[in-house]
Amino acid sequence: MRWLFSLFFIPGAVSAAPPFERPGLGLNPETLQQHRIVLEQALPDATLDQRGSPEITTLDFNTLLRLQVVSRMEVQVGINSYRYQKIDYGNNDNDQDGLGDSSIGAKFALYRGEVFRAALLAGMLMDTASDGFSDGEDGSFIAVSGGWWMDDRHQLQLSVRMEDDGSETSTTLVPSWHARLSDQWAVFLDAGFTHNQDDGDDNNRAGGGITWMVTPSIQLDAYGRGALDSDSVDNEAGLGIAVAF
Repeated sequence: MRWLFSLFFIPGAVSAAPPFERPGLGLNPETLQQHRIVLEQALPDATLDQRGSPEITTLDFNTLLRLQVVSRMEVQVGINSYRYQKIDYGNNDNDQDGLGDSSIGAKFALYRGEVFRAALLAGMLMDTASDGFSDGEDGSFIAVSGGWWMDDRHQLQLSVRMEDDGSETSTTLVPSWHARLSDQWAVFLDAGFTHNQDDGDDNNRAGGGITWMVTPSIQLDAYGRGALDSDSVDNEAGLGIAVAF
């Protein structure tokens, strides 16, 4: 348990890492400041859905490009550059792959203080997916987040995202806790509570992850989450890299 004790009692200040979005579920309450361009890439993000038949395994190589436009504002362009899905019916499998959907949005710093910071992200969802993954619908999303700095190493965040993908509407609430262990290492715990307003197909999960700053501008990450009830996606896990320029 010594490692758990060390999360709360590490002497000395640590330097701030770039405000990457990966790998947490929620929106980072900070916008780009010192860096004008950030590229974040999943290697990949994976989900396992065993809620019924068939069992579905999905791998997503999501790419996010962030560009600082002016102080307190950035543009985010996301694309699922490659998606692989395995559908297991028990007696046989069905595999498919191709492109996923894309998004474009603008993120604004609503408030930036020493203890509390808040941000807003809004944009469009575009159906750029291959035929096997396409629903033929575009959509929109909006998210807001707040972060409370308990000290220079510990932070609490709360994020809400509302999304309409053209066929379904959902709201996701994400509370999270973040701790910087050193200049290189950080850990987090988060939970996602997604409510589908159309069919009640909710998805509730929780877990955490770790990030490693290989250099002051390059981050590697790993995370995992599990379902909180039998009606939710069983497992989420992923690896990723983020680079700030």
